[in-house]
Amino acid sequence: MFPRRGAGLRHGGSPEKAELAAALGYDALFARDGFADAVREATAGRGVDLVLDPVGGPVRRASLEVLAPFGRVVVYGDLGLHGDWTADVWDLWKNSRSIAGYNIGDVARRSPATIGEHLSSALSALASGVLAYDPPAMAPLAEVVEVHRSFEAGSTHGKTVLDIAGRGAV
Repeated sequence: MFPRRGAGLRHGGSPEKAELAAALGYDALFARDGFADAVREATAGRGVDLVLDPVGGPVRRASLEVLAPFGRVVVYGDLGLHGDWTADVWDLWKNSRSIAGYNIGDVARRSPATIGEHLSSALSALASGVLAYDPPAMAPLAEVVEVHRSFEAGSTHGKTVLDIAGRGAV
């Protein structure tokens, strides 16, 4: 369920984010631009079994292209704010590929117990060290405009917490 050393391929939006991913021990890292060709080369044309996609848009389309037979793309966000798009069901069927979605808000509304199970699994993985923890960056409320600009530019990684009370701790 969680990334582990030697557990796959990762693409990223910047060299800095690739360095962060490398620290998690992925087998290979690719820049977003041209990653489909790089994945095909790294897998000798086979493709990958699973793509976890929080970005959307062109990345999602390219992810479909790099799937091996019976591979799947799991969509769990739209960080790129690309909006809706359609997939060609004929192409999915002919190439034995699939798309699935995971929306935490929807799961919470429909099955709160499932969210509890997922949270328990995540916290267990965190406590055992299987899941790495990167503490959030802290920013004073006075820097909210700069923080927002960083989000828009895609230059952040991990979480950022606004320190409204000025305590300097999470």
